[in-house]
Amino acid sequence: MGRAMSTFALGVTALTAAVLVDTAPAYAATEQLRLDFDATPSGQVEPGPWTSGCFADVATPGDSGCIAVSDPGSISRATRPNGTGASPAIAFPASGSAVIQVPDAANLNPGTQDFTVSALVKIASSQVTSGANLMQKGFFADPAQWKLQLDNGTPGCRIAGTGASGATSLLLTADAAIADQGWTFVQCKRRGDVLSLIVGGQVVKTGAGATMDITSTAKVNIGAKGPGLTNNDQFRGEMDNALFSVG
Repeated sequence: MGRAMSTFALGVTALTAAVLVDTAPAYAATEQLRLDFDATPSGQVEPGPWTSGCFADVATPGDSGCIAVSDPGSISRATRPNGTGASPAIAFPASGSAVIQVPDAANLNPGTQDFTVSALVKIASSQVTSGANLMQKGFFADPAQWKLQLDNGTPGCRIAGTGASGATSLLLTADAAIADQGWTFVQCKRRGDVLSLIVGGQVVKTGAGATMDITSTAKVNIGAKGPGLTNNDQFRGEMDNALFSVG
């Protein structure tokens, strides 16, 4: 599956309590993956629930992220405030499992380059679970991984790869949960040797030791580890604008 690159300056809006409140830091990046969930999944009708179909990758026309579920899991339509209007979003299931999977591609591996992964998310206290994966490429046991998560309703970021001395990893976790806070921008960003976790447009954690090669053949999984897996870390809230950029 071929992938072309499109360069853009990204300014993402953070929303809390369903009201526009601030703007995340802008940065120049080469967009590799962007699922805005505006269109209906291929072959499906609004507003769901959907158990199959693919969302177009806005960054790379022709590529897509496809729904995979384990009964009774499904994905359905949600909306979020966007200025004076509303923007289409998606809701993950209250039970069962559902994930959006993007096939492995070389440009979804940052290697040793700077990269950013982000999403807009909304979760209620009743939807909080001990493990909730937002976006990931690779699993914990794999030699390479990038992951944005919301364990216990608290944003976090993990990277793993090969450093100068061999296998290495780095985990950042915010100090506060975002349950019942409305739509919130969550971002993991590597710049050189520094990994940063951004929540609602604010840097809440940084850590050194981010210099490593992150390369794998894993799919990108959005919303969970995969369909029907044990300890699936299923996210049960709502999501919009899932992005991965290099640069």
